[in-house]
Amino acid sequence: MALTAAIVSRALRLGNTAEETAEATRLMAVAVALVTKHAPDAPEAVRDEAAIRIAGYLYDQPNAGRGAAYADAVRFSGASALLSEWRAHGVGVIG
Repeated sequence: MALTAAIVSRALRLGNTAEETAEATRLMAVAVALVTKHAPDAPEAVRDEAAIRIAGYLYDQPNAGRGAAYADAVRFSGASALLSEWRAHGVGVIG
């Protein structure tokens, strides 16, 4: 099942106003981008759950939209542990 703004809105217990729908859409877009960057090969159901966790964290942290706080959102929301099996590791030069 693909993640939608309606699913995120229900998970965050938001209403149906245009403003709340826009907020759910914004949070979903950020959360999906973070999950895709962190674990692109995770199954869809796991990615969706991780995105909901991140969206909830960002919704509860009004100042989380600043720089390094996005990385914190993956870790502190619990999504990092959920995605750990599929985490994309960076490749670097040794030497």
